[in-house]
Amino acid sequence: MKNYIPRRFFSAALAVILLMSSVISLSGCGKKNEEYRDFNFFAMDTYITLRLAVKGSDGSVLSDDYLSSVANECADILSDIEGTLSAHSEKSDVYALNSGVDVMITADDTLVSLLETADKIRELTGGAYDYTLGAVTELWDPKTAVVPSKADVLAALEHTGSDKLMIINRTIRKLDSKTKIDFGGIGKGIAAQSLLEYLSTTDVEYGLVSLGGNIGVFGEKPEYGNYKIGIRDPDNAGGVIGYMYLNSGFISVSGDYERYFEVDGVRYHHIIDPVTGYPADSGVRSVAVHALNGASADALSTALFVLGVEKSLELYEEGNLKFEAVFVTDEGEIITTPGITEEMFEPVGKND
Repeated sequence: MKNYIPRRFFSAALAVILLMSSVISLSGCGKKNEEYRDFNFFAMDTYITLRLAVKGSDGSVLSDDYLSSVANECADILSDIEGTLSAHSEKSDVYALNSGVDVMITADDTLVSLLETADKIRELTGGAYDYTLGAVTELWDPKTAVVPSKADVLAALEHTGSDKLMIINRTIRKLDSKTKIDFGGIGKGIAAQSLLEYLSTTDVEYGLVSLGGNIGVFGEKPEYGNYKIGIRDPDNAGGVIGYMYLNSGFISVSGDYERYFEVDGVRYHHIIDPVTGYPADSGVRSVAVHALNGASADALSTALFVLGVEKSLELYEEGNLKFEAVFVTDEGEIITTPGITEEMFEPVGKND
């Protein structure tokens, strides 16, 4: 079963922007609004927005000092996660795993949880998501803008696969010296999830977090309705092509416009097909995924991009992974999973 939305309502690809009751600019730190405060900072190589309700869970008005303390704690949580997952920090577990064949580490709870989720999604998607692609993804660095040779790609592929790691309880050992871990397709998702787990313990009644193409929402805001998540036209930074309405969970977007380089008129994007070692060519320009787990939403947005629409819908029908998705194809056609209703997704122009 497929849901089709006419092309006339959309442009080529998707990126997430944030909205509440109306379109709002997200700039500055601790921005004041009668309903909420915004706190913006930079972490995990992306800009982070926290949107925290002024209203407390007991109906009181929360002070700016309290909201600032919550935001500071969120920043500390992200710092800890980055310290574990960064492939560039010499103090991180991932950096240690990427350094040599004899490395063995005792992982913390964040890494263990992430590996469990990553392994599950890798298995259920037939390897369309693969966190061991680091040796391949580094060949396609947009900063260097160099197309690697086929021989180099094939050589790097030899060092990918879950059999290259041994994981027993909290102990992780790398079995191939050239295997490299890359959590770029899941790290921000688990970061968003960790923030929401913390925020649910505070006095903040509702809010959301945004990390790049990942958004998570928490709590209820009955006075203002569902969260309104804008899907932005990548060819027009100020253009919104549709809205998703959300009262729980996470949205993650992957697209070929996010990070890429061009050589001789050919665009090479950063989403790599684990089978070929080349940028995925599945007929999809972008995919937005809604799931109740942040890490799952993030990894699935990558996996579904690699799989393409038909195989993704087959995965959906199997029911082993719970998600909804909106695809934009190479032809600009919009296809949604069957669970995307008119109440959940509104194309711009439909009711304007």
